[in-house]
Amino acid sequence: MLNLAVHKFIYHKTCQQIITAMKKLIVLLISIVFICSTFAQKTTPVQGKVAPKTATNQANKTTTPAAVATKAITITGKVEGYAEGKIYLSKVGAPTIVKLDSVDVANGAFTFTNGITNNDIYMINFGKSRSGIYIYPENSNILLTVKLNAGIIDNSDVKSGPIQQTYQEYMKAVKDANVEMNKLYASYQTARKDSNKTEIARLEKELDVKSDAMDATETKLQELNASNLLGIFLINRKIYAYDYEKLKGCLAKVNPVAQKSEVFKSLSARLTKMEKVKVGAIAPDFTLPNPDGKMISLSQFRGKVVVVDCWASWCGPCRAESPNMVALWNANKDKNFTILGVSLDQPTGREKWLKAIADDKLAWNQVSDLKYWQSMICDLYVINAIPETILIDKDGKIIARGLRGEELKAKVADLLK
Repeated sequence: MLNLAVHKFIYHKTCQQIITAMKKLIVLLISIVFICSTFAQKTTPVQGKVAPKTATNQANKTTTPAAVATKAITITGKVEGYAEGKIYLSKVGAPTIVKLDSVDVANGAFTFTNGITNNDIYMINFGKSRSGIYIYPENSNILLTVKLNAGIIDNSDVKSGPIQQTYQEYMKAVKDANVEMNKLYASYQTARKDSNKTEIARLEKELDVKSDAMDATETKLQELNASNLLGIFLINRKIYAYDYEKLKGCLAKVNPVAQKSEVFKSLSARLTKMEKVKVGAIAPDFTLPNPDGKMISLSQFRGKVVVVDCWASWCGPCRAESPNMVALWNANKDKNFTILGVSLDQPTGREKWLKAIADDKLAWNQVSDLKYWQSMICDLYVINAIPETILIDKDGKIIARGLRGEELKAKVADLLK
Protein backbone atom coordinates (compact mmCIF):
# COMPACT_ATOMS: atom_id res chain seq x y z
CA MET A 1 0.00 0.00 0.00
CA LEU A 2 2.42 1.68 -0.09
CA ASN A 3 0.49 1.65 0.32
CA LEU A 4 1.56 0.68 0.68
CA ALA A 5 0.66 0.53 -0.14
CA VAL A 6 0.71 0.68 -1.08
CA HIS A 7 -0.63 2.50 -4.72
CA LYS A 8 -2.30 1.99 -8.09
CA PHE A 9 -1.13 5.16 -9.73
CA ILE A 10 -0.69 5.07 -13.49
CA TYR A 11 -3.02 7.70 -14.82
CA HIS A 12 -3.41 8.67 -18.48
CA LYS A 13 -6.08 11.32 -19.06
CA THR A 14 -6.06 10.69 -22.78
CA CYS A 15 -6.60 6.92 -22.50
CA GLN A 16 -9.00 5.90 -19.72
CA GLN A 17 -9.00 2.26 -20.84
CA ILE A 18 -5.36 1.93 -19.78
CA ILE A 19 -6.23 2.84 -16.19
CA THR A 20 -8.48 -0.16 -15.67
CA ALA A 21 -6.17 -2.60 -17.40
CA MET A 22 -3.07 -1.49 -15.50
CA LYS A 23 -4.35 -1.27 -11.92
CA LYS A 24 -3.49 -4.84 -11.01
CA LEU A 25 -0.17 -4.56 -12.79
CA ILE A 26 0.89 -1.54 -10.74
CA VAL A 27 -0.02 -3.21 -7.43
CA LEU A 28 2.05 -6.21 -8.46
CA LEU A 29 4.79 -3.93 -9.74
CA ILE A 30 5.19 -2.43 -6.27
CA SER A 31 5.00 -5.85 -4.63
CA ILE A 32 7.62 -7.49 -6.79
CA VAL A 33 10.03 -4.57 -6.43
CA PHE A 34 9.73 -5.05 -2.68
CA ILE A 35 10.37 -8.79 -2.88
CA CYS A 36 13.16 -8.55 -5.38
CA SER A 37 15.04 -6.02 -3.27
CA THR A 38 15.97 -9.07 -1.23
CA PHE A 39 17.87 -10.54 -4.13
CA ALA A 40 18.82 -7.38 -6.02
CA GLN A 41 20.39 -8.34 -9.34
CA LYS A 42 22.29 -6.57 -12.09
CA THR A 43 19.21 -6.74 -14.29
CA THR A 44 16.75 -4.15 -15.55
CA PRO A 45 14.46 -2.89 -12.77
CA VAL A 46 11.36 -5.00 -12.30
CA GLN A 47 8.21 -3.88 -14.06
CA GLY A 48 5.72 -6.57 -13.08
CA LYS A 49 4.99 -10.21 -12.34
CA VAL A 50 4.27 -13.35 -14.23
CA ALA A 51 3.35 -16.83 -13.10
CA PRO A 52 6.57 -18.86 -13.17
CA LYS A 53 6.71 -22.29 -14.74
CA THR A 54 7.08 -23.71 -11.25
CA ALA A 55 4.14 -21.73 -9.90
CA THR A 56 1.95 -24.76 -9.25
CA ASN A 57 4.67 -26.52 -7.28
CA GLN A 58 5.45 -23.41 -5.23
CA ALA A 59 1.82 -22.68 -4.45
CA ASN A 60 1.21 -26.22 -3.22
CA LYS A 61 4.25 -26.42 -0.97
CA THR A 62 3.43 -26.33 2.73
CA THR A 63 6.25 -25.84 5.22
CA THR A 64 6.59 -27.76 8.44
CA PRO A 65 5.20 -25.74 11.40
CA ALA A 66 7.83 -24.33 13.73
CA ALA A 67 8.24 -25.81 17.21
CA VAL A 68 6.45 -24.08 20.06
CA ALA A 69 9.55 -23.44 22.20
CA THR A 70 11.61 -20.29 21.69
CA LYS A 71 15.13 -21.10 20.52
CA ALA A 72 18.26 -18.94 20.28
CA ILE A 73 19.85 -19.02 16.83
CA THR A 74 23.34 -18.32 15.47
CA ILE A 75 23.87 -17.07 11.93
CA THR A 76 27.23 -17.94 10.37
CA GLY A 77 28.03 -16.51 6.98
CA LYS A 78 30.58 -16.39 4.19
CA VAL A 79 30.60 -13.56 1.68
CA GLU A 80 32.47 -13.21 -1.61
CA GLY A 81 33.11 -9.79 -3.14
CA TYR A 82 33.03 -7.91 0.18
CA ALA A 83 36.59 -7.81 1.46
CA GLU A 84 35.93 -5.54 4.41
CA GLY A 85 33.15 -3.50 5.93
CA LYS A 86 30.16 -3.69 8.22
CA ILE A 87 27.43 -6.29 8.00
CA TYR A 88 24.15 -5.38 9.69
CA LEU A 89 21.50 -7.56 11.31
CA SER A 90 17.97 -6.12 11.63
CA LYS A 91 14.65 -7.37 12.92
CA VAL A 92 11.76 -7.03 10.53
CA GLY A 93 8.74 -5.32 12.04
CA ALA A 94 5.70 -3.68 10.53
CA PRO A 95 6.19 -1.24 9.04
CA THR A 96 9.74 -0.58 10.26
CA ILE A 97 12.98 -2.57 10.23
CA VAL A 98 15.07 -2.12 13.40
CA LYS A 99 18.85 -2.65 13.43
CA LEU A 100 19.98 -5.06 16.14
CA ASP A 101 23.68 -5.68 15.63
CA SER A 102 26.63 -5.16 13.31
CA VAL A 103 29.90 -7.05 12.77
CA ASP A 104 32.99 -6.58 10.64
CA VAL A 105 33.64 -9.12 7.93
CA ALA A 106 36.93 -10.98 8.49
CA ASN A 107 38.45 -13.02 5.67
CA GLY A 108 35.04 -13.23 4.06
CA ALA A 109 33.40 -14.63 7.20
CA PHE A 110 31.00 -13.27 9.83
CA THR A 111 28.82 -14.50 12.69
CA PHE A 112 25.75 -13.10 14.47
CA THR A 113 24.79 -14.49 17.88
CA ASN A 114 22.97 -11.68 19.67
CA GLY A 115 19.18 -11.50 19.92
CA ILE A 116 18.24 -13.99 17.20
CA THR A 117 15.37 -16.36 17.98
CA ASN A 118 12.95 -18.45 15.95
CA ASN A 119 10.18 -15.96 16.84
CA ASP A 120 11.04 -13.23 14.35
CA ILE A 121 12.02 -12.43 10.76
CA TYR A 122 15.44 -10.88 10.23
CA MET A 123 17.33 -9.11 7.47
CA ILE A 124 21.07 -8.99 6.77
CA ASN A 125 22.53 -6.03 4.86
CA PHE A 126 26.05 -5.44 3.62
CA GLY A 127 27.43 -1.97 4.23
CA LYS A 128 25.27 0.82 2.82
CA SER A 129 23.59 -1.45 0.33
CA ARG A 130 19.82 -1.28 0.53
CA SER A 131 19.45 -4.82 -0.75
CA GLY A 132 19.32 -7.47 1.91
CA ILE A 133 18.58 -11.09 2.67
CA TYR A 134 15.54 -12.15 4.66
CA ILE A 135 16.09 -14.84 7.29
CA TYR A 136 13.37 -17.08 8.72
CA PRO A 137 14.94 -18.87 11.75
CA GLU A 138 13.43 -22.17 12.82
CA ASN A 139 15.03 -24.83 15.01
CA SER A 140 18.67 -24.91 13.95
CA ASN A 141 21.57 -22.55 13.40
CA ILE A 142 21.80 -20.89 10.00
CA LEU A 143 24.54 -20.96 7.37
CA LEU A 144 24.52 -18.13 4.86
CA THR A 145 26.64 -17.84 1.70
CA VAL A 146 26.54 -14.68 -0.39
CA LYS A 147 28.21 -13.28 -3.48
CA LEU A 148 28.31 -9.52 -3.98
CA ASN A 149 29.11 -7.62 -7.15
CA ALA A 150 29.74 -3.88 -6.82
CA GLY A 151 27.89 -3.89 -3.50
CA ILE A 152 24.83 -5.63 -4.93
CA ILE A 153 23.79 -9.15 -4.00
CA ASP A 154 24.51 -11.33 -7.02
CA ASN A 155 23.29 -14.57 -5.46
CA SER A 156 22.79 -16.08 -2.02
CA ASP A 157 21.84 -19.28 -0.27
CA VAL A 158 20.49 -19.74 3.25
CA LYS A 159 20.72 -23.14 4.90
CA SER A 160 17.94 -23.22 7.46
CA GLY A 161 14.60 -25.02 7.78
CA PRO A 162 11.65 -25.68 5.44
CA ILE A 163 10.20 -22.18 5.77
CA GLN A 164 13.41 -20.62 4.45
CA GLN A 165 13.60 -23.24 1.70
CA THR A 166 10.07 -22.48 0.54
CA TYR A 167 10.80 -18.76 0.52
CA GLN A 168 14.00 -19.21 -1.50
CA GLU A 169 12.33 -21.42 -4.07
CA TYR A 170 9.53 -18.90 -4.47
CA MET A 171 12.04 -16.06 -4.85
CA LYS A 172 13.82 -17.98 -7.59
CA ALA A 173 10.51 -18.37 -9.40
CA VAL A 174 9.89 -14.63 -9.02
CA LYS A 175 13.34 -13.84 -10.38
CA ASP A 176 12.73 -16.03 -13.44
CA ALA A 177 9.33 -14.42 -13.93
CA ASN A 178 10.91 -10.99 -13.68
CA VAL A 179 13.04 -11.63 -16.77
CA GLU A 180 10.00 -12.48 -18.87
CA MET A 181 7.91 -9.66 -17.46
CA ASN A 182 10.61 -7.09 -18.19
CA LYS A 183 10.54 -8.11 -21.83
CA LEU A 184 6.77 -7.81 -22.01
CA TYR A 185 6.79 -4.43 -20.31
CA ALA A 186 9.48 -3.11 -22.65
CA SER A 187 7.32 -4.20 -25.60
CA TYR A 188 4.35 -2.49 -24.02
CA GLN A 189 6.26 0.77 -23.65
CA THR A 190 7.34 0.58 -27.29
CA ALA A 191 3.76 -0.03 -28.40
CA ARG A 192 2.58 3.01 -26.45
CA LYS A 193 5.33 5.14 -27.94
CA ASP A 194 4.28 4.01 -31.42
CA SER A 195 0.57 4.43 -30.60
CA ASN A 196 0.01 0.84 -31.74
CA LYS A 197 -3.45 0.30 -30.24
CA THR A 198 -3.71 -3.32 -31.33
CA GLU A 199 -0.39 -4.24 -29.74
CA ILE A 200 -1.17 -2.20 -26.63
CA ALA A 201 -4.41 -4.10 -26.14
CA ARG A 202 -2.73 -7.47 -26.70
CA LEU A 203 0.08 -6.75 -24.26
CA GLU A 204 -2.26 -5.31 -21.63
CA LYS A 205 -4.26 -8.52 -21.77
CA GLU A 206 -1.15 -10.69 -21.52
CA LEU A 207 0.24 -8.64 -18.62
CA ASP A 208 -3.09 -8.85 -16.84
CA VAL A 209 -3.39 -12.62 -17.26
CA LYS A 210 0.16 -13.29 -16.12
CA SER A 211 -0.03 -10.92 -13.16
CA ASP A 212 -3.31 -12.49 -12.02
CA ALA A 213 -1.72 -15.93 -12.19
CA MET A 214 1.28 -14.86 -10.12
CA ASP A 215 -0.95 -13.11 -7.62
CA ALA A 216 -2.98 -16.30 -7.22
CA THR A 217 0.24 -18.26 -6.68
CA GLU A 218 1.34 -15.94 -3.88
CA THR A 219 -2.12 -16.05 -2.28
CA LYS A 220 -2.00 -19.84 -2.28
CA LEU A 221 1.51 -19.78 -0.82
CA GLN A 222 0.29 -17.56 2.00
CA GLU A 223 -2.65 -19.85 2.72
CA LEU A 224 -0.45 -22.94 2.91
CA ASN A 225 1.96 -21.18 5.26
CA ALA A 226 -0.71 -19.37 7.25
CA SER A 227 0.59 -20.57 10.61
CA ASN A 228 4.24 -19.53 10.25
CA LEU A 229 6.51 -16.52 9.79
CA LEU A 230 6.39 -16.69 6.00
CA GLY A 231 2.61 -16.52 6.05
CA ILE A 232 2.47 -13.36 8.15
CA PHE A 233 5.32 -11.81 6.13
CA LEU A 234 3.21 -12.23 2.98
CA ILE A 235 0.18 -10.73 4.73
CA ASN A 236 2.17 -7.71 5.85
CA ARG A 237 3.58 -7.17 2.37
CA LYS A 238 0.07 -6.83 0.93
CA ILE A 239 -1.74 -5.51 3.97
CA TYR A 240 -3.80 -3.11 1.83
CA ALA A 241 -5.68 -6.16 0.47
CA TYR A 242 -6.90 -7.30 3.91
CA ASP A 243 -10.13 -6.03 5.42
CA TYR A 244 -11.03 -6.66 9.05
CA GLU A 245 -12.63 -10.08 8.64
CA LYS A 246 -9.93 -11.40 6.33
CA LEU A 247 -7.10 -10.24 8.59
CA LYS A 248 -8.83 -11.58 11.70
CA GLY A 249 -9.23 -14.99 10.07
CA CYS A 250 -5.58 -15.10 9.00
CA LEU A 251 -4.17 -14.09 12.38
CA ALA A 252 -6.24 -16.76 14.10
CA LYS A 253 -4.21 -19.41 12.23
CA VAL A 254 -0.76 -18.22 13.35
CA ASN A 255 1.19 -20.61 15.58
CA PRO A 256 2.49 -19.69 19.07
CA VAL A 257 6.06 -19.13 17.85
CA ALA A 258 5.13 -16.69 15.10
CA GLN A 259 2.68 -14.95 17.44
CA LYS A 260 5.69 -13.62 19.35
CA SER A 261 7.08 -11.87 16.26
CA GLU A 262 7.12 -8.11 15.80
CA VAL A 263 5.18 -8.48 12.57
CA PHE A 264 2.38 -10.44 14.27
CA LYS A 265 2.20 -7.93 17.14
CA SER A 266 1.93 -5.07 14.68
CA LEU A 267 -0.73 -6.82 12.62
CA SER A 268 -2.68 -7.56 15.81
CA ALA A 269 -2.53 -3.89 16.79
CA ARG A 270 -3.76 -3.00 13.33
CA LEU A 271 -6.65 -5.45 13.70
CA THR A 272 -7.68 -3.76 16.95
CA LYS A 273 -7.83 -0.40 15.16
CA MET A 274 -9.71 -1.92 12.22
CA GLU A 275 -12.37 -3.33 14.54
CA LYS A 276 -13.33 0.20 15.54
CA VAL A 277 -13.88 1.29 11.92
CA LYS A 278 -15.21 -1.90 10.33
CA VAL A 279 -18.57 -2.14 8.60
CA GLY A 280 -21.27 -2.03 11.29
CA ALA A 281 -19.27 0.12 13.72
CA ILE A 282 -20.17 3.70 14.63
CA ALA A 283 -17.88 5.99 12.64
CA PRO A 284 -15.37 7.74 14.94
CA ASP A 285 -15.65 11.50 14.87
CA PHE A 286 -12.83 13.69 13.56
CA THR A 287 -12.27 17.39 13.00
CA LEU A 288 -10.12 18.93 10.27
CA PRO A 289 -9.78 22.39 8.69
CA ASN A 290 -11.36 23.35 5.38
CA PRO A 291 -9.49 25.56 2.86
CA ASP A 292 -10.57 28.68 4.78
CA GLY A 293 -9.29 27.31 8.08
CA LYS A 294 -12.76 26.59 9.47
CA MET A 295 -12.86 23.40 11.52
CA ILE A 296 -15.31 20.84 10.16
CA SER A 297 -16.34 17.74 12.13
CA LEU A 298 -17.89 14.54 10.83
CA SER A 299 -20.40 14.70 13.69
CA GLN A 300 -21.88 17.89 12.20
CA PHE A 301 -23.57 15.72 9.59
CA ARG A 302 -25.21 13.22 11.93
CA GLY A 303 -28.72 12.62 10.64
CA LYS A 304 -27.56 12.57 7.02
CA VAL A 305 -26.19 9.84 4.79
CA VAL A 306 -22.48 10.74 4.43
CA VAL A 307 -19.77 9.63 2.06
CA VAL A 308 -16.31 10.35 3.46
CA ASP A 309 -14.16 10.54 0.34
CA CYS A 310 -10.43 10.17 1.01
CA TRP A 311 -8.42 11.40 -1.97
CA ALA A 312 -5.50 13.66 -3.00
CA SER A 313 -4.66 15.98 -5.89
CA TRP A 314 -1.64 13.78 -6.75
CA CYS A 315 -3.70 10.56 -6.90
CA GLY A 316 -4.56 9.66 -10.50
CA PRO A 317 -7.31 7.11 -9.73
CA CYS A 318 -8.86 9.58 -7.27
CA ARG A 319 -9.04 12.27 -9.92
CA ALA A 320 -10.41 9.75 -12.42
CA GLU A 321 -13.21 9.04 -9.94
CA SER A 322 -14.11 12.73 -9.55
CA PRO A 323 -16.79 12.75 -12.31
CA ASN A 324 -18.59 9.89 -10.54
CA MET A 325 -18.47 11.77 -7.24
CA VAL A 326 -19.78 14.93 -8.91
CA ALA A 327 -22.64 12.95 -10.45
CA LEU A 328 -23.41 11.40 -7.05
CA TRP A 329 -23.46 14.85 -5.47
CA ASN A 330 -25.68 16.40 -8.12
CA ALA A 331 -28.16 13.54 -7.91
CA ASN A 332 -28.51 13.69 -4.12
CA LYS A 333 -27.44 17.12 -2.86
CA ASP A 334 -31.05 18.19 -2.23
CA LYS A 335 -31.75 15.05 -0.19
CA ASN A 336 -30.63 13.99 3.27
CA PHE A 337 -27.12 13.44 1.93
CA THR A 338 -23.65 14.96 1.83
CA ILE A 339 -20.05 14.22 0.90
CA LEU A 340 -17.06 15.12 3.08
CA GLY A 341 -13.83 15.16 1.11
CA VAL A 342 -10.64 14.47 3.08
CA SER A 343 -7.42 15.16 1.19
CA LEU A 344 -4.09 13.44 1.79
CA ASP A 345 -2.16 16.19 0.07
CA GLN A 346 1.35 16.99 1.25
CA PRO A 347 2.38 19.92 3.48
CA THR A 348 3.62 21.77 0.37
CA GLY A 349 0.57 20.79 -1.67
CA ARG A 350 -2.04 23.31 -0.53
CA GLU A 351 -2.24 25.13 -3.86
CA LYS A 352 -2.47 21.85 -5.79
CA TRP A 353 -5.24 20.73 -3.45
CA LEU A 354 -7.23 23.93 -4.02
CA LYS A 355 -6.67 23.77 -7.78
CA ALA A 356 -7.87 20.16 -7.91
CA ILE A 357 -11.04 21.12 -6.01
CA ALA A 358 -11.73 23.86 -8.55
CA ASP A 359 -10.71 21.88 -11.64
CA ASP A 360 -12.77 18.82 -10.69
CA LYS A 361 -15.72 20.96 -9.54
CA LEU A 362 -15.93 19.40 -6.09
CA ALA A 363 -18.72 21.48 -4.58
CA TRP A 364 -19.04 19.73 -1.22
CA ASN A 365 -17.12 20.26 2.03
CA GLN A 366 -13.38 19.62 1.76
CA VAL A 367 -10.94 19.27 4.66
CA SER A 368 -7.28 18.36 5.12
CA ASP A 369 -4.45 18.61 7.63
CA LEU A 370 -2.02 18.46 4.66
CA LYS A 371 0.04 15.73 6.29
CA TYR A 372 0.11 13.23 3.43
CA TRP A 373 0.12 9.62 4.76
CA GLN A 374 0.68 10.98 8.29
CA SER A 375 -2.81 12.49 8.21
CA MET A 376 -4.84 11.66 11.30
CA ILE A 377 -7.53 10.15 9.07
CA CYS A 378 -5.11 7.42 7.95
CA ASP A 379 -4.43 6.28 11.49
CA LEU A 380 -7.99 6.68 12.72
CA TYR A 381 -9.63 4.83 9.84
CA VAL A 382 -6.68 2.53 9.00
CA ILE A 383 -6.22 3.86 5.47
CA ASN A 384 -3.13 3.04 3.41
CA ALA A 385 -4.51 3.27 -0.11
CA ILE A 386 -6.65 5.83 -1.89
CA PRO A 387 -9.20 6.50 -3.23
CA GLU A 388 -11.10 5.22 -0.22
CA THR A 389 -14.76 5.90 0.53
CA ILE A 390 -16.54 5.37 3.84
CA LEU A 391 -20.33 5.28 3.58
CA ILE A 392 -22.12 6.26 6.80
CA ASP A 393 -25.86 6.15 7.47
CA LYS A 394 -27.93 8.81 9.26
CA ASP A 395 -27.29 7.12 12.62
CA GLY A 396 -23.52 7.33 12.18
CA LYS A 397 -22.99 3.65 11.39
CA ILE A 398 -20.47 2.57 8.77
CA ILE A 399 -22.42 0.79 6.03
CA ALA A 400 -19.66 0.11 3.49
CA ARG A 401 -16.05 0.92 2.67
CA GLY A 402 -14.21 1.14 -0.62
CA LEU A 403 -17.25 1.49 -2.89
CA ARG A 404 -16.96 3.53 -6.08
CA GLY A 405 -18.93 4.40 -9.20
CA GLU A 406 -22.20 2.52 -9.71
CA GLU A 407 -21.79 0.43 -6.56
CA LEU A 408 -21.57 3.55 -4.40
CA LYS A 409 -24.42 5.21 -6.28
CA ALA A 410 -26.71 2.19 -5.74
CA LYS A 411 -25.86 1.88 -2.04
CA VAL A 412 -26.50 5.58 -1.42
CA ALA A 413 -29.84 5.30 -3.23
CA ASP A 414 -30.84 2.39 -0.96
CA LEU A 415 -30.03 4.39 2.15
CA LEU A 416 -32.00 7.40 0.94
CA LYS A 417 -35.22 5.47 0.23
